[in-house]
Amino acid sequence: MVIEWLSYRVPVALQARFLALDDKIWTAALSRHPGYIGKETWRDAADPEALHLIIRWDSRAAWKAVPAALLAQVQADFDAALGQSLPAPTCTEMAVLPASA
Repeated sequence: MVIEWLSYRVPVALQARFLALDDKIWTAALSRHPGYIGKETWRDAADPEALHLIIRWDSRAAWKAVPAALLAQVQADFDAALGQSLPAPTCTEMAVLPASA
């Protein structure tokens, strides 16, 4: 399993809308792709404007197979629905290690 870890800066006043639209637009689009497992959103307790989206994929190949054109269209749809474009998130790739036997 691979984790796609996106970190956004989202003003607290905008977070409820951001999260609702993320679920409606991004999660709906990603969940249709093979290899998508699920997603969680975390807020940093020490920095309430820091939101971390943790997206689980069964493999790096499945994650990277999502077409770039689709990602661009979904981002445009999200920005239009949000009414603004936020700075691009930082993206970190994490590999889940198997438990030791």
